[in-house]
Amino acid sequence: MSSPSAASMGCCDQAPDLSSSPPRPTATTGSRKLKKPPPITPKRFTRFFTPRTSTHGSSTLGSSGRQLQDITRAAINRTTNASSRTTPRKTVNFADVEVENLVETPQMNSRKRKNPYLSPESSPAQSSPSKRSRFVTPPPFTVLEDPPTFDEPHAFPTPIRRLKSLGGTSRKLQRSFGGMVSVGRGFLHDHCTSWQEQTADFYSGSEDCHQLARGAPPFCTATCNTNSLVAVGDEDGWVHLLDGDDEPSSDFTKAHVSWRAHSNAIMDVQFSSDDAFIATASGDQTAQIIDARTQQCVSVLAKHKSSVKQVRFKPGEEQIVATSSRDGAVQLWDLRCKGGQIKVHSAWGEDAPYASSVRTLSAAHANSGVAAYAGTSSTVSKNLALGKMESSGRRNEISVTALSFLSADRHNLLLTASDASTCVKLWDIRARYSLRGPAIPISTTRHPESHNRHRHFAINSLTLSGDSARLYAVSKDNTIYAYSTSHLILGVAPELSVRQSGKERFYGAEKEGLGPIYGFRHRNFHAGTFYVKAALRKAARDQPELLAVGSTDGCPVLFPTDEKLLKREKQHEEEVDELPEVLPTRFTRSSLSRTTSQGRFPSLLTDTIPIYEHGTPLIRGHDAEVTSVSWTKNGTLISVGDDHRVRRWKEGKRARELRVNGEADGGRWQCGWAVVEEGYDDDF
Repeated sequence: MSSPSAASMGCCDQAPDLSSSPPRPTATTGSRKLKKPPPITPKRFTRFFTPRTSTHGSSTLGSSGRQLQDITRAAINRTTNASSRTTPRKTVNFADVEVENLVETPQMNSRKRKNPYLSPESSPAQSSPSKRSRFVTPPPFTVLEDPPTFDEPHAFPTPIRRLKSLGGTSRKLQRSFGGMVSVGRGFLHDHCTSWQEQTADFYSGSEDCHQLARGAPPFCTATCNTNSLVAVGDEDGWVHLLDGDDEPSSDFTKAHVSWRAHSNAIMDVQFSSDDAFIATASGDQTAQIIDARTQQCVSVLAKHKSSVKQVRFKPGEEQIVATSSRDGAVQLWDLRCKGGQIKVHSAWGEDAPYASSVRTLSAAHANSGVAAYAGTSSTVSKNLALGKMESSGRRNEISVTALSFLSADRHNLLLTASDASTCVKLWDIRARYSLRGPAIPISTTRHPESHNRHRHFAINSLTLSGDSARLYAVSKDNTIYAYSTSHLILGVAPELSVRQSGKERFYGAEKEGLGPIYGFRHRNFHAGTFYVKAALRKAARDQPELLAVGSTDGCPVLFPTDEKLLKREKQHEEEVDELPEVLPTRFTRSSLSRTTSQGRFPSLLTDTIPIYEHGTPLIRGHDAEVTSVSWTKNGTLISVGDDHRVRRWKEGKRARELRVNGEADGGRWQCGWAVVEEGYDDDF
């Protein structure tokens, strides 16, 4: 038997099996114990980073030392090939590390480490990516309460100078730069000009004045539709034809032709659409149709019982003529019908060419008690409570002061107004109206709210806009009210609510529609008498639409009708709010707001609709009340006054010269001009 030592020595002499696992160390006392590499565990963390003295004595670092030195380099462990490793993945051999090249590693202790780990010199001094903050707090900065001040002055662009309306050439230039880009209600809207620039260039020179004979002031005027002739009717019944052309060859100071048409005052005059006939209304209770070429009477309209106020041709069918009278009736005449029951007038005799009346609107604006009690509307009850109902004996005395046909496509509709109230009535001349009582219209406008609180005012004249969308009524309360004709045409139909039984078949209550939508007013506009009329210039070429009206103050007033230029005046609202609550009875807060700031005339009315006061008065042309106005074909304004003057107002640069130059060298002798706001002429 061999001894155990021999067996063990024999085993040791044998060659080791490399394919098997490494031999386990024996427990022999004389032999040296094999050293194993230290494992990388938390318990061995200190030993893992502690360098040991190398026994080989080499002065160069081994592969493990180089790996420890460059351990912080990017992906160093992943770029090394597994075949070239001489040390296991989780062990490090410190045998080749020299004593003099030792790197001291801080010892681990129980306290929390405050200082970051000091990496080798080859590692950049930065924190671990996992410990970097995602959001960086910006450094503190000072908040300035006031904006910073700069020593250099601000550079502002030079303002663009607005072109003035100096005539057709200027407006064409403005349109070429986009000045006029829209068309509304039949007239051009100019974005480069204001409302005052449309009226500031009107003037009248000494050569633009026609003086009539003393004792016969002119009452009415009308212009031709195809030429520049102007017809003027005076108090003695004469008709004067003047040349209203502003060419140097025309002489406005002399009448082209004059003849006596009536034995009494001529209240109204109008030309037919082709200017072949002239219709006149007179205070001798008749109207007549005159041939403009021969000045001979063609037809006599004699059925009224009082003065004839107005006469109008029917558009598109001028054989039909409408007349209104002070007797309260509206007569419709057909010039083609002769004979029948014709009333012979004492001033004309039996041989006169009388025309036949085909329709009569008796008591057109009467508000009789029979008609009032037939209805149950709230307005009738209110009028009964206020005691404003007229007696049945006076219903025929309400004068129909104004009438007007609508456009040619609606020529069967007729508008009328009276001296009893500010309501406008719409009639269909094709309908049948009874003679036993007041006629019932298609629709009626509502009284202005301010009139219901105070009293009713009369209407002097009615004027339609160029497209017949607006109706302008001159009221005796010194206001021009604007109505929408669509509200009238599409309004109520009172005749549909009348019960068809007994006398109520002919007497019905008038149902009110809508009232005015806004109004025009100016401190130089007063409608003191029924002779103050209005006229409208339609938009044509480069001329905008303008509304002209006479005035008791002795000057015509121009109002632009472009609704895009209408801006409600709000600059006086603060002054109104500061007024005391207790006011005098003859003034209202609305009236004081017009008198405190801009010197407006006091008004007794409390306005519930927008009132615009952007009119332009034409001063120094007349010395007395301006009654009637009209527009010629070329846009020239004609005005007549109680001073026996007929004025022609033109547009041009001379208007500014008359305003600026003053009375030097008699430059203003017998001249008139438009008044503008202070500083307007300084922009030139």
